Amino acid sequence: MTVPEQSRIPGGLDMPLACLCAPEPLSSFGNAALVVAHPGHELRVFGWMSQWKPRVYVITDGSGRHGVSRVPSTSRILDRLNIPSGEIFGCINDTGIYQAIRQQDFSFFLSVTDRLASALIKHRISFVAGDATEGYNTSHDLCRVIVNAAVQIASCASAVPIANYEFCLTEWDQTGSAVHDDRCLHFRLNDQLLSHKLEAAQQYAELKEEVSAGIAHRGAEYFRLECLRKVNWDRERILSEKPFYETWGERRVSSGAYPSVIRYREHILPLTAAIMDHAARISARRPAAAAVR
Repeated sequence: MTVPEQSRIPGGLDMPLACLCAPEPLSSFGNAALVVAHPGHELRVFGWMSQWKPRVYVITDGSGRHGVSRVPSTSRILDRLNIPSGEIFGCINDTGIYQAIRQQDFSFFLSVTDRLASALIKHRISFVAGDATEGYNTSHDLCRVIVNAAVQIASCASAVPIANYEFCLTEWDQTGSAVHDDRCLHFRLNDQLLSHKLEAAQQYAELKEEVSAGIAHRGAEYFRLECLRKVNWDRERILSEKPFYETWGERRVSSGAYPSVIRYREHILPLTAAIMDHAARISARRPAAAAVR
């Protein structure tokens, strides 16, 4: 896959997707991948996805508490845009992944990490975009950990750095102004591409209420700009405040909807450490293996 010219060059606002700013030259990147926790997240970066044609990986089926998979809806979007799905595409339902988190099923998360790393190597991926850590949803945050670990493994194995970017999913719902800096890669959608993005979002049946709320709250124009931020991962950073998913979990447990609360320190932090330690061990073995060959 060759990156479209209009995605490489700042300016050119009449182009479908104009790059307004970037922390590094985009012309050096070829094959791209998009990795998300749930189907539907791809809508947040619809413009970038439409032009760059990344191979799309989705960890869960997005079935939530209703038990209805969102995979078919995402598949229809990808089919219309002629975008390939990856080897991981709704490999577990939401109930299953939350159970895996509560039970500290390290083997599941390490397996997904290894499968993603192998796919990045196989398809010679040089640019990855995925969910950001926001403390909103445990699956979103663990998706970011998995992406970081897989990128580390694949970069070491191929001896070629892989650009690692993230995008926020809940920024539109925050009352404060968005924080952007020199790590941000900003794309501006032209009128036609924005129209296609909004149409795809409004036709996504399972997210109809959320999409309507987003447009009502921010206005359609807000979704013209798409931001991918270069990841600056600090695995030693420990959250000092209770994440939203704990507060929400407490409410759901009180109402009888959830069996127990997923906690950052009790559940997410140990899984994060295990996944990143796994990546570090594999990466440390790569130079020795290469020397033997």
